[in-house]
Amino acid sequence: MPTENELLIDVETVVGMLTGGGSPEGDHTRFLLDALACATDDALGYLSGRIECHTAQGGGIEPRLAALRSHARSREEKAAVALLAARAAEGAGDSTTARDLLDEALTLRPGLEPALHDAAQYAAARGDYGTADRYLRRAENPSPLGPGLREAIAATATANDVGRNSPCPCGSGRKFKACCRRAALPALSARAQLIYALLGTYAERTPGLEMIAPLVDRTEDPQRYAMFLLDFALFQGGLVERFLAARGHWLRPDERELIEAWRRVPVTLYETLDVARDTSVTLRALPDGDPIHLADKLFSQCAQRLELFCGRVLHDDAGPRMLALPVHVPRHRRRELTSLLASGPSLEQIADFFAPEPGIQLRNSDGEDLYDCSVTYRVPHAQRTFDRLTQLLTQTDDEVVAWHRALPDGRVLNLGQINRTGEDFTVTANSPTRLAELEAQLRDVAPDAVERDRHAERLSEDPDGREGRIVIAESYFLDTNSAADVGEATERMSRDVETSWLDNPGVIGELSPQEAAASGDPAILAELRSTVDDIEATLLQAQRAGRPTAGLMSPHRLRDALALANPGSVAE
Repeated sequence: MPTENELLIDVETVVGMLTGGGSPEGDHTRFLLDALACATDDALGYLSGRIECHTAQGGGIEPRLAALRSHARSREEKAAVALLAARAAEGAGDSTTARDLLDEALTLRPGLEPALHDAAQYAAARGDYGTADRYLRRAENPSPLGPGLREAIAATATANDVGRNSPCPCGSGRKFKACCRRAALPALSARAQLIYALLGTYAERTPGLEMIAPLVDRTEDPQRYAMFLLDFALFQGGLVERFLAARGHWLRPDERELIEAWRRVPVTLYETLDVARDTSVTLRALPDGDPIHLADKLFSQCAQRLELFCGRVLHDDAGPRMLALPVHVPRHRRRELTSLLASGPSLEQIADFFAPEPGIQLRNSDGEDLYDCSVTYRVPHAQRTFDRLTQLLTQTDDEVVAWHRALPDGRVLNLGQINRTGEDFTVTANSPTRLAELEAQLRDVAPDAVERDRHAERLSEDPDGREGRIVIAESYFLDTNSAADVGEATERMSRDVETSWLDNPGVIGELSPQEAAASGDPAILAELRSTVDDIEATLLQAQRAGRPTAGLMSPHRLRDALALANPGSVAE
């Protein structure tokens, strides 16, 4: 038989020969057996996974398996064929036959890695935790079943007060460990993590991955969204139904009831109300769900108050649990995702929501694309020109004049400025249109000015034909002479913005915030509270990042003005 180094296996060729239909000719049979005997465990796992996918889609390979089985001679060949047959049976939905074939494969090759992991899944589903644990201890690679299995085993040991070596309470005369101990079950809450892991490992088999992998590849960060989309595919993509059809007969009644209850829990957008670091997180389902307290150390280490997460909070007989970590959702996409979830989205629509966002489109308050643009002129009679400019514009520094626009809410918008350095006058603005207008004012005063340099750079990424989020960016003028004046002016600007926002129609549907607060409609009030939370989240993000908060609205003053309850203190 050729050695592994002597035999180059074209995996796709082998898969094609196995799934091609009919019985292989003698030479082909021997080639396949040699290839299978020389294949690594990883290669066998991949090949048998492709066979499982083939039969899951209605294909059959019985004639070829029969030919391989009849010609297999060595233990390696027989074990590999048994693994292929087991995966073919699993793909066809016959987990019981698959389990028996795996026993055969592991008798021939006790260390066959893919067989050990499959056998552990079957044993754990049957409630035979000790056998599942022994399989995984023999495997080289860790299993997602590990944490849940260890929890169930530890809880089994304390499920009753009978000692391992004590007489069995059933009266058989045998020791408890050799009689009924295996049938002793821990509380459902101690099995919930393992039950979810059994669903997850089922979804991670090749047929499930063929559904999930293309979805994950559509997201901006496949590693971040893989488990979230696996969960979504489990419960919205039909994988749970297939699991129950193949393995549900092994589960206890309370385990089946738990899975059925999980199936009724929708993917939801949650808001973080409170975080006790390293201890717990309190969430609420948007728009107006009741608080949900999760004693989850891992989640509490990454969550912050008012952050949004998308996922599913599941329950067991002891309370709520986050068995799959949810994914973070930027607050500016809250309304978009809420609307999408309410529409009953497909797997593809959810994956596309988490695809890379188009670049932010920066614009000024006139709706123009934001630019870094400037032009420098050499100006004769520099002092006379600067003196005339101070009469037309606002002098804000010794050598600087600015072009301002007073707004109805009391703020003063800075449209651009002219900075003098000797005989050079540099005009700057945040759009070509504003630059041209301010430049024209300079040229009117100094018609003999000579252009020396010009620069214009668009600050937003190219949207590439997609509609990106629009962010308005402007600078405002504060007339101050001291630090105290600065604080007073920024406070006044924040209050002016708040006053304008409260009466601005179209913030909550077609309503202003004041009109929404007076509506008495629960749905409108819930959206109003979430909108004020959006404002507070923006403030918190700026504070956490050390960015300036001058001019940002105060969520506490807004809630007072709208008669909305302010949240209590939290421990972050």
